[in-house]
Amino acid sequence: MIPLVAIPDLVQHYSPFFASVFSPAALQQFQRYISGLIVSENKTVDGINRLFVLDVRNQSSLNRLLTESPFAVEALHQARLALLQSLPGTQMKPKGVLSLDDTLLAHYGKHFDKIAYLYDHTQNWVVSLNCCDGQMGNDGHNR
Repeated sequence: MIPLVAIPDLVQHYSPFFASVFSPAALQQFQRYISGLIVSENKTVDGINRLFVLDVRNQSSLNRLLTESPFAVEALHQARLALLQSLPGTQMKPKGVLSLDDTLLAHYGKHFDKIAYLYDHTQNWVVSLNCCDGQMGNDGHNR
């Protein structure tokens, strides 16, 4: 376990996107939770809470954030989308196709744009995901 003495810079950098969703105290707990999800091998409330060695708090505070906090899930979702939309690599495109292929057929070829293979643990097989945003190169293939 890697102990944390402060909220990681990455979490601090992006947490302002979520400031309108949480109270100041709840935002601190949210930062601790996200930090724990990134760093901790033990992603339970207790495991995440134990990471913070200088700012020790009772795990019930983090548990309350997840079970009783009055934040709106839709507001959290909209803040997450605003964060993704602010970054060039995750912005939504005006057009494109996202295809999921669970046929288990092998794909041959050299011009699969943004293809990924995802393991489906419920079915114990691999699903391929292909994203095409319609931007064509000079050779007629997607880039």
